[in-house]
Amino acid sequence: MDSVDKNLEIKLIAKCKDGDKSAFGPLINIYRKQLFSYLIRLSNNKSLAEDLFQETLIKIWKGINKYNEQKKFSSWIFTIAHNTAIDAIRKNKIMTTLLYNNTNISTSGNPLADIEISENKKMIETALTQLTDKQKNVFLLRMHSNMTFKEIAKLTEEPLNTVLSHMNYAVKKIKTILKEQNVI
Repeated sequence: MDSVDKNLEIKLIAKCKDGDKSAFGPLINIYRKQLFSYLIRLSNNKSLAEDLFQETLIKIWKGINKYNEQKKFSSWIFTIAHNTAIDAIRKNKIMTTLLYNNTNISTSGNPLADIEISENKKMIETALTQLTDKQKNVFLLRMHSNMTFKEIAKLTEEPLNTVLSHMNYAVKKIKTILKEQNVI
C-alpha cells in the first residue's frame, strides 16, 4: 500500500463524494486485496469474508461523504471492515479463529518449493490460532492494513501500550511455535 498514488486516490475520493459511481471501483481496487485478505483471515471463512467484504463496500459507499480527508483513507476503510466483522462476531455469525487461505498459494513452478510453502502456511495458521483474539486482531491489522499502532489503538479502543503489548506477545508466541516446528 505504500505505492498508492495519493493524487489518484484523492481524485477518486472527490469523484465518489460527488456521486460518481464509476470512480468507486477504481478507488476500492487500490485496497481490495489487502481488505479481503484481512476479512478472510479474521472470519475464518472465505464465503463469509466475501459477504463481509460486500457489506463493507456498501458501508464505504454510503459513508463516503463522512470521510475526513485529514485521515488516511486506508485506515478509514479498514475501520469499517473491522467494525463490520466485529458486528458479525457479536451476532454469532462467525468464529474468531484464523485461517490462512491455502487455496491462494501461488505456484512457483517448483513442486517441492510449493509443498514447503504450503506446509509453512499451515504451521503459521496453527501458530496464529493459538493467539488470543486481541493478539490476533492486532497482528492481522498490522500485517494486512499497514495501519500504525496508534491507528490500531484508536480502532480497537485500546491504549497504545496495550496494542503494542498484544503485538509483542503475538510475535513472540508465533516465533516460539515456529521454532518448535523447525520452521525458523
